[in-house]
This record gives sequence, structure tokens and C-alpha cells, in this order.
Amino acid sequence: MNFNPENKFFNFMSKFGDFVVLNIIFIITCIPVFTIGASLCALYTVCKKRLADEESYIIRGYLAIWKENFFNATIIWLFFLVLLPVLLFLVNLFTRHLNNAILFSFCLLIILWYIFSMLYAFPLQATFINTPFRILCNSFLTAMAHLPYTIVLFAVTMLPIVITLLFPVALYFTLTYWMLFGFSLNGIFSVIITKRVFKHYLPDETEETKEAE
Repeated sequence: MNFNPENKFFNFMSKFGDFVVLNIIFIITCIPVFTIGASLCALYTVCKKRLADEESYIIRGYLAIWKENFFNATIIWLFFLVLLPVLLFLVNLFTRHLNNAILFSFCLLIILWYIFSMLYAFPLQATFINTPFRILCNSFLTAMAHLPYTIVLFAVTMLPIVITLLFPVALYFTLTYWMLFGFSLNGIFSVIITKRVFKHYLPDETEETKEAE
């Protein structure tokens, strides 16, 4: 059999293997918890580069991007982490007061703000040069300015999580999914969708993005 790198099947299998490796290293670097922000930035960037055939050394490239984004991404992640108990409280309140229109609307808005902001915060950090505060502000503004894309991104990101939570009897299969390629697949979807959003904010040719540095 000819293993020509130009062969479509060989190229697909090579990328699949790289995304499995990427998924594993992402999980490992997330274990300390406070490092999840830097890991999300690195996952996003490596997914983007690998899809464009610009990254050959997955682990080395991942670790370099992880270190580059560590400070700002950690600040952003700690912001979301600190607010997580508040979000969980609101989710509980949300489910117990479905008949109260005002409280229902308030809880729903806060929950959507939290999730929408997180969907864009780390791709923005991985793509643009800005302060953590501006990234946090821009994440929700970007989400609302491109709401159709945000809804699609929300759906493809949350669906596997919801399935995992709703079907604990299938834990063997869902755990295998997340351990092998689930996070990488979410990263791929994020790249595909946010690429269409970010093109409205990027110069035509080059320029002040980390990828161009």
C-alpha cells in the first residue's frame, strides 16, 4: 500500500491520530484545574493550525501556545471559575421557579451570558492581542453580535455534555468519547464557527494576531 502523504485516507488518519494526541495532552494539562484556561487556548490554536495543515509537532506546538497564553488565559478562567457557584445556584433557582416569568427571565439571561461569554473568551484570547478585561467584555459582545453562529456553537458544544449527563448508564461510551477525541472535536467545531465570526474583525492580510507573530 502506498502511504503517500497526499493520499486523502492517509492524511485523514494522520489528522485523526494528531487530534487524539491533542485530546490526551489537553486532559493532562487541565488536571490542575486552574490551568484550564491556558489549555483551552492551546487546544483552540492547535486545532486551527492542524486543520490548516500548519502544525506538524502537536505536543511541542501545544506546550508553546499553552505557555504563551498562560497568564492572561488563567485570569480569564479564574473569573469564570469564581462565578461558577453563582451559576450553579442560578441553575437550581431556574429549575425551581419556571412559573415565575421575571425570575425565570433573569436566571436565563445570566446563565446565557456566562455560557456565551465562555464560548468566545478563549478563542478571542488565542486569536487577538488584548487585556483579559477587554477579552471578557468582547466575548459577550461578539456572541450577541453574531447570535446565529453563537447558537450553533452553543448547540454543538453543549449537546455532548448534555448527553453525557443525561445518560449515566452509557458512561463507558461517553467516557471513551471524551478521553479519545471529545475535547478535540469541540475545539474543531469552535474553530470552524468562530473563524466565520472573527473574519469580520481581522485585517485582510496580516496583522496583529498571535498567529502572525
